[in-house]
Amino acid sequence: MEKAAETTIFLLKPFFIGLYIGIFIALFVFIREKAAARKLKKEIEKLKAHIQSKLEIEAESAENRKREVEELKRQNENLRVSLLTFSEKPGRREIKQLHLYQKAVEILTEKAPGFAQSWQSALHDGEVEMKRIHLGAIPFVRRLLPGTPSSRKSIEGKSGK
Repeated sequence: MEKAAETTIFLLKPFFIGLYIGIFIALFVFIREKAAARKLKKEIEKLKAHIQSKLEIEAESAENRKREVEELKRQNENLRVSLLTFSEKPGRREIKQLHLYQKAVEILTEKAPGFAQSWQSALHDGEVEMKRIHLGAIPFVRRLLPGTPSSRKSIEGKSGK
């Protein structure tokens, strides 16, 4: 028993008591830090999952925007082609030319003296000629070929030449 008592006395010396207290504090700090590390690891996993889901949502959103942009580009190209086709439809060129003539007539009416009377006379002759065409007084062939000499003679005959 002496040996046990000697060992007990040896272990109760101030150095060993300080060592025991240091080991106890180190063990307490180690356990507390392990718990904090575990808590931080769980939080990191949670943040990683959050970032992953956010990236998936943003990728899906970006893909949707890309598809929408492509669709809008396709619609824009279709509208551009449709507009070009519409502007080249039969009769469009003639309507544009008619507007040009109308503007030229308005300018000449304002600026050229005596033009208005000549214009009104020519317009009236044209209306009479069109009425005769629609009533059947002028043959069908002249309707199809308005530049034939016989139609010019009928117009010249009216004007007094």
